[in-house]
Amino acid sequence: MKERLPLKLISLLLLLVVFIGSVSCASGTGDAGRDTAGEKADTAAETKAEDTRLYPDLPDDDFEGYDFKVLHWYVTGWDSRRNKDIYAEAENGDPINDAVYRRNMAINERYNVTFSIQNETQDKVISMTQQFIRSGEDAYDLVYGRMVDIPSLLTGGSFIDFHTIPHINLDNPWWDQNSVEKLSVLNKLYIVASDINIIDKDATASVVFNKKYAQDYNFPDLYEIVEKGEWTMDTMMGLYKDKTVDLDGNGIIDENDMYGFLGKHDVTASFYMGGGGTFVSKDEDDIPQISFESERNYDIAMKVFEIIYDKENFYNQHLMQQPIDDPLFEQMFPDGHGLFYWTRLDGITSMRASETEFGILPIPKYNVEQANHINMVSIHTSGLMTVPKTATNIDRTGIVLEALAAESKYTLIPAYIDTALKGKYVRDSESEAMLDLIFANRVYDLGDVYGFGGLANNFLSIAGTGNTDVASFYQKYEKATVAAIDKFIEQIESFD
Repeated sequence: MKERLPLKLISLLLLLVVFIGSVSCASGTGDAGRDTAGEKADTAAETKAEDTRLYPDLPDDDFEGYDFKVLHWYVTGWDSRRNKDIYAEAENGDPINDAVYRRNMAINERYNVTFSIQNETQDKVISMTQQFIRSGEDAYDLVYGRMVDIPSLLTGGSFIDFHTIPHINLDNPWWDQNSVEKLSVLNKLYIVASDINIIDKDATASVVFNKKYAQDYNFPDLYEIVEKGEWTMDTMMGLYKDKTVDLDGNGIIDENDMYGFLGKHDVTASFYMGGGGTFVSKDEDDIPQISFESERNYDIAMKVFEIIYDKENFYNQHLMQQPIDDPLFEQMFPDGHGLFYWTRLDGITSMRASETEFGILPIPKYNVEQANHINMVSIHTSGLMTVPKTATNIDRTGIVLEALAAESKYTLIPAYIDTALKGKYVRDSESEAMLDLIFANRVYDLGDVYGFGGLANNFLSIAGTGNTDVASFYQKYEKATVAAIDKFIEQIESFD
């Protein structure tokens, strides 16, 4: 027989339930109470995000605590560009570090795999990779060489074609489709960008403007100009022309004064490619071919020369500073010495302590007919993912990379764009939209990445010569570029 509770006790329990309910309701409306409506909205947003999230089609597996090893480049003195997207020891409050840690822990819990990184100077990464490849040693699961240094490894047959790696689906949104399309050769892909990394995002070109100066000069809404498709090189030049100011009044225009446009040699290639100019393109069979010689490319080049040779308005760090002092140059814009400033996105993080109000814009188009803004990824400050051919468990490599890239899309990339860039460094909501536009239109040119015949590299350094004869410049490098492309194709074909 079941025992019955005394009626008086039942009544007391009912009163207690009512009391607790009333306290709970009151706590939601008092001054110190929670914003339950906000909580519900947050929960709804999280549920919606979860509902729209894509998941990789991967098998379950247990890699028994395997240490997934990464070899990564650095350049001495470039401490701000040290790798921060592969490994994090613990959470420390930094949004990027914490996102990397949580991402890695999620993959660890799913596949029982850990991650480690070995940072070496850019030249040592090349020599170490050549050595362990020659010896057939399965020393690292991934190698990141600096992009400008990687051709010697690629043509040596050091890497695996990503198309052949099991479980990797390059159509998924966590793989940079621009890199998949532009960096393949003969339908083989040996280097690729993904959401696993932010160093290549940091290496993306942009233009920054001083908002106070823009207001003082009664500039139109620059964001609106971009949205209308009217942000062109001519538009930009028209805004900063004759705006150089002798701030110290000594009659000499130098780094102590205010220039219309602050930049360096890099503006040459960045604006050329931003205008849709190409060095090397590909035919319908994915075979590289020189493409510099065209009327439009020549016109873009001449427009770029008009910008970089204008010493009254354009401050070229590589010409004005001897010796080159990057920290000093990078401080010029925050200190009010420039109306416009060419920078990679990693330069924005260096301005976080600045009192200068600034906005971010994409690289200007050549003309209004150009469909999209195009933003170059620097081969000098970034390195993309490669898988050594000595990898003995390629099945495991594919699972880990696909899982890592997918998880990064929903952890690391939001932390980088929304929390770090948009939330911490960018000063207005319009610049956030500009960042979205910049990331959606990044470009890789094979002639720039692989340095065929020195064409792209010498075009970059033309800024210091004053040369405006595009045709003679091209003729000087045409034969060597074609020969380098032909040799490159032969080497790629020999990997079959």
